[in-house]
Amino acid sequence: MYKAAVFFLLINWFALDCLANPVSTTPSVSYANTLIASTTLVPPYVYKEHGQLKGLAVDIIRELEERVRLAPIDIRIQPWKRALRWAEDGTSDFVFMSGVDKARERWGDYMTTPIIVERYRLYRLKSRAVELASNYQQAGRYRIGTERGCLYGHGILREAIDQRFSSNTISNDTESNVKMLLQGRVDVIAGDAIRVAWALKKMGVSEKVVAVNFSDGEDGTVLEWPTYIVFSKKRGHQRLKSKMEAALKEFYSSADYQRLLKHYYGEGARL
Repeated sequence: MYKAAVFFLLINWFALDCLANPVSTTPSVSYANTLIASTTLVPPYVYKEHGQLKGLAVDIIRELEERVRLAPIDIRIQPWKRALRWAEDGTSDFVFMSGVDKARERWGDYMTTPIIVERYRLYRLKSRAVELASNYQQAGRYRIGTERGCLYGHGILREAIDQRFSSNTISNDTESNVKMLLQGRVDVIAGDAIRVAWALKKMGVSEKVVAVNFSDGEDGTVLEWPTYIVFSKKRGHQRLKSKMEAALKEFYSSADYQRLLKHYYGEGARL
């Protein structure tokens, strides 16, 4: 009876131990400490669905976890200014989806390979004509809508937003920007083509909004804006940054990346 009781206890202890420490088929991690990443919601690059974080940029971060053998990265969603401030003061190890900015370079260590390249266009209501040339000479006739936190480069588009359009109304995100256009509060909006297409589809208004074609026949892409992973200099991650940089370049040249693009955007995706 005693032997049976001991055997029963051993079996139960073994079962509980297996539940507490399941067998893992993933490689052992090189970095045991969990990294904290800060960013904001930028659908479809970073978004939530049924409480789960999804999106192309999120999947790229997860891919880097595996390739560099990192512990699962804790992605914290914050308003954009707070996400940047967390990286600046070292609360987070890095922020991602950041454009290059001299002020951020003082506290941030940029990876040289972008995580996402956004391609901006101007958009108008299909029912309303907008006559614009690529030099924005006629911009004074129109009101533009832009998004808070977007830098819009340092060239002619930025100059036109600041000086040539009759007004600039700033919204919190792409969906809010589209709503302003639909409500007639602005005549054109500036936005990343993928993000605008996502918002239009989600709102069910894809047929109401079209891209502006310049009257002088110039390319309608008004800005290509690479966004990056930026490490907090206070966290001292130079070696980790180099490893993630190498892993990112390797991933971008792989068939896995092409399959990921196809999953999100179908055939012929170019990001």
